Amino acid sequence: MAPKITITYQPTDDEWKKLIEDLWVTVLEGGSNYWIDHVDYGQEFKIKDGNDLIKNFHIIIRHGGDEWEDDDGETVTLWSSDVIQKGIQLLPDDRKIVIMNGGDWDADDADHIMQLGAFGEVVYG
Repeated sequence: MAPKITITYQPTDDEWKKLIEDLWVTVLEGGSNYWIDHVDYGQEFKIKDGNDLIKNFHIIIRHGGDEWEDDDGETVTLWSSDVIQKGIQLLPDDRKIVIMNGGDWDADDADHIMQLGAFGEVVYG
């Protein structure tokens, strides 16, 4: 049986800022907009700016609403950086390595990271 190899990786602040910015932009501009209805956060922050996202500000994601009825859906309260960190940690190891090494990832990866970080599992799609 092949041995299990554990890898610990800590990105630089600049690498983390770029990664969480890229992931949030992808989530908001197509990766997760089929289930995210709205994201609330303080006006003093920019949700598509890694310099702000790394400050780990409070966000509320509204999801599951029905646009045809008066249904606001549900909310989940998160932190801008923690949700991405948790989502990456819950990915399969092969996807973690690709994402943390600047490899090819897409909107589906960003969506899965957001759902894993928000819910602990992929709930939508």
